[in-house]
Amino acid sequence: MILVTGSGLLGSDVIRVLRKEHEVTGTFSSHPKEGAVRLDITDRGNTIRAVGELKPEYVVHTAALTNVDYCEDHPDEAASINDMGTKNVVDAARMAGARLIYVSTDFVFDGSKGMYREEDPVNPISVYAYSKLMGEYRVKELPGSAIARTSVVYGNARQNFVTWVRDSLAKKQTIKVVTDQFNSPTLSYDCALAIAALIRHGAEGTYHTAGGERISRYDFAVKIARFYGLDPGLIEPVTSDTLKQKAKRPADSSLDVSKIGQYHQMLDIMDGLKKMEEVRQ
Repeated sequence: MILVTGSGLLGSDVIRVLRKEHEVTGTFSSHPKEGAVRLDITDRGNTIRAVGELKPEYVVHTAALTNVDYCEDHPDEAASINDMGTKNVVDAARMAGARLIYVSTDFVFDGSKGMYREEDPVNPISVYAYSKLMGEYRVKELPGSAIARTSVVYGNARQNFVTWVRDSLAKKQTIKVVTDQFNSPTLSYDCALAIAALIRHGAEGTYHTAGGERISRYDFAVKIARFYGLDPGLIEPVTSDTLKQKAKRPADSSLDVSKIGQYHQMLDIMDGLKKMEEVRQ
């Protein structure tokens, strides 16, 4: 049995993909869901008790506070969920004899070079990134664990960059998108397939489970517009400093995905957008 923490965009797709091969239990924190258990990862007792009762073979830990600017203003909450919450999950997995896969982020890098490999030095430049890196350190204390770093996750289940661009342009709204931030946009469903492959092969260590294409946010938005037959002229190119965002973003946190390729080939953007429509529920 596999326990999946978190019910956001990626967590939902991980559950959907893993249920094809495994018995899977999801979690909720406040709104009950059928077939899911209540899990508040900031509550150590609740976490250890819930995982201990279920005795999963694997825990896939997707639950996190991911709003980068919110984390910058609420560092204690970010630490409570992303660092200490992860410690609680790690300890619960250890006590239950479960292996763990932790979903992390490209933001653990400072963005000074791009196309980062798994072994490259980390240097977080925001509260969010630091809290996720602390979570990585917690996970590395658990033998047999794996870390899956991803980047700009998009998909069908929740509002995200792709749905924002698509829906805004469909309403003929002008949007501002930065030209000076580069990432490896990742289809949530494809990342879930990569995580399933890590489980299938019993992999451990760190893997970059991100999209197979490095691109700027602006060029990504243009590709989204063209894919959906919308007007890319409504996309206004701007630089990061004009947005006055609370938290610093890495200039280029794109990820090299060669290593995960031994288990799963990550999709580029156009194939990712096609797959997103194919798997729409």
